[in-house]
Amino acid sequence: MSYYIHPDVKTLEEIADNWWKDPGLSSLSTSSLAVQDPYSEAVTKFVKWYRKGQTMDLQSMDNSQLENELWKFLADVDDMFFFSLLARKVEKPSGLGRLVRVRVMDGLPEDSWCGAYKREEDSPYIRIWRSRRGGEPQSFEHLVYTLVHEMCHAYLDLFNDKRHRKHQEWVYDFKGHGEMFWVLLRFISRKIGVYTNSTNWRKELDGGEAECYNVTKTSGMPGSWGTPERTLMGGVLGP
Repeated sequence: MSYYIHPDVKTLEEIADNWWKDPGLSSLSTSSLAVQDPYSEAVTKFVKWYRKGQTMDLQSMDNSQLENELWKFLADVDDMFFFSLLARKVEKPSGLGRLVRVRVMDGLPEDSWCGAYKREEDSPYIRIWRSRRGGEPQSFEHLVYTLVHEMCHAYLDLFNDKRHRKHQEWVYDFKGHGEMFWVLLRFISRKIGVYTNSTNWRKELDGGEAECYNVTKTSGMPGSWGTPERTLMGGVLGP
């Protein structure tokens, strides 16, 4: 089966190859594989790994093993929603490597979020803590939800238009949790909920809605801040 390739995708691939030079505008609501073909091999592969992950004792793994498992989920989500850009191999100052890397963290996070996205000297990194702030281990579903949360940060950081007059309001407000972040996270998380039909994942979605309200004091739906429903991603991001 051949898929329609949005013209922006080639541009996005060029951006990925030159990520430190020229971040730019992105679009996924009409062109991502998850939207075009919800029964694709990529979706089937993700659901298979999700079911397997539900039965795995992730907390017994060392950091390297857990990073490897989380990387598989990142690559699958990347295939479905982000045109395989975050896992794309690009030339870096240190040599050829993945655009975004995953790092599992010991200890406890400083706040309620169990993950963090940050550009470091050699690469953009997604950091995932093994435990919540109170010391309790992260559940499988919360690990994956945290990973998706940070992937949205990475995507918006690397592939949004920082010159847009609404960039601060839509993306960077609330420490990077502006309206477009919540719209994007909700769009992807709801799609995953449909694919997995997981009760525990629905709990993560409910927790995400509460988190959005706590951070922004709004529902975080398109237009909550008085901005139009058409988003920076180039289309209307619905469920």
